[in-house]
Formats: sequence, C-alpha cells, structure tokens
Amino acid sequence: MSGSVSHPTVIDHLRQLGKSKKLDKWVPHELSVDQKNRRYEACSAFLLRNKNDPFLHRLVTCDEKWIMYDNRRRSAQWLDHDEKPKHFPKPKLHQRKVMVTVWWSAVGIIHYSFLNPGETITAERYCREIDKMHEKLEHLNPALINRKGPILLHDNARPHVAQLTLQKLNELGYETLPHPAYSPDLSPTDYHFFKHLDHYLQGKIFTNQAAAESAFEEFINSRTTEFYATGINKLPIYWQKCVDYNGSYFD
Repeated sequence: MSGSVSHPTVIDHLRQLGKSKKLDKWVPHELSVDQKNRRYEACSAFLLRNKNDPFLHRLVTCDEKWIMYDNRRRSAQWLDHDEKPKHFPKPKLHQRKVMVTVWWSAVGIIHYSFLNPGETITAERYCREIDKMHEKLEHLNPALINRKGPILLHDNARPHVAQLTLQKLNELGYETLPHPAYSPDLSPTDYHFFKHLDHYLQGKIFTNQAAAESAFEEFINSRTTEFYATGINKLPIYWQKCVDYNGSYFD
C-alpha cells in the first residue's frame, strides 16, 4: 500500500493549519552579510543622530527615473468559461522613454529636469543640475542655506559619487548622508515619490516626449505639501525596520 498523499489532501491540510499560498517577494538585490551589516550600522547611526539633533528638515533628496511612453500593464479578466481573454500587445524590448531627474525636500519640489533623447547622466551634467537646484533652494528656503546647511540624500550611482560631484557639493557647503548600497527601501524618492508616480502613470500612453513631460508636471502639481513631508518623515520608521530586520530588506 502506497504511503503517498494526494496533492489536494495536502492543500486541504495546509489550509486547515491556517497556511496560505503566496508568491515570493521580489527584492532589489541578494544582500551579502557585509551589505546587511552596513545597512544595519548606517540606520542605527541615523536613528541616534536624528534623536539627538533632528535633521529631517535639512534633507534634500533626488534620483533619476525612466518614464515609459506606454504604461499599460496586463490585468486579470473575469470571463465566461468559453470566453477568450482580450489581446494585449507585448511591450517592445526597447520601448520609447524619457529620463527625469527630480530634487525635493519635506516642503516640496525644488527642481526637476528631463534628459534629451540619447543623453545620459554624467558627473558634468549632474553638477550642472546641482547648481540649478541650489539656486532654486536659495529662493525657496534661504534659512536652510544660511544656517546649518542642507544634507543631500542620493544613491551611489557613479555620477553621484564622482570626484567632480564631491568637489561641487563641498564648494556649495552640502553634507552628504551616507547611503548603503542596494537600498532603495531607504530612499524616499524610491519608496514614496516614484511609487506614487508609477501609480499615477499606470495605464497612460504618450505619443511623444512633451506628453510624458506634461504628465509628470500634472503629477507634481497634484501633490500637496503634506505629500512631501510624509515621504521624508517615514525615514526614521524605515531606518528602525532595517535595524529590526538586522539589515535585511523588510516588508
């Protein structure tokens, strides 16, 4: 007599035990032990610093993002048993897109810029954007420039950490907050701004760059000051979660 148990029986038992089937969760990177330790140490230091000398109001954060011309996604459809699903065109491998760089703080947008087709972010281009951002920040928040100074939070992309960029930030009096590698979950632009932007763009189709740029501008014009403050003020919560998870990615 076989000791095997049928698959449906196993499923029933698992459900009776309160189990449910869930898909694996995608993570940005398979973190090494050293990378987890660096995330843990950085977040522990940020929490202590913010407790002793709150600095979130001094943060300026930024990042780059591709905006696709076609933002449709496949979706499940409820159909009759003999009804065929609608056809959905497979996205082109190299579909048209435009890159935007955005700079913001707890009080709102500071500066944004679109790249021309075929253009890439270099240290030289990044430094020019820093100059433009700084000039606008002087008008928007002169007290921040003239007192303790801004603290820049950006990732470790090559143009961001190039010697030319470091010299520019030093010249303007910016402190740079250390950002652990492979940590979009600790970047307000990734976990907040771009997340909401993706939701806003979902389903939209653009025929040219001007239309994509207009959609981005409509998005930022639809945001309140509270939207930006919320994104920045979540940082200590995420730092604490990172510490609680010993540097691993958290839910």
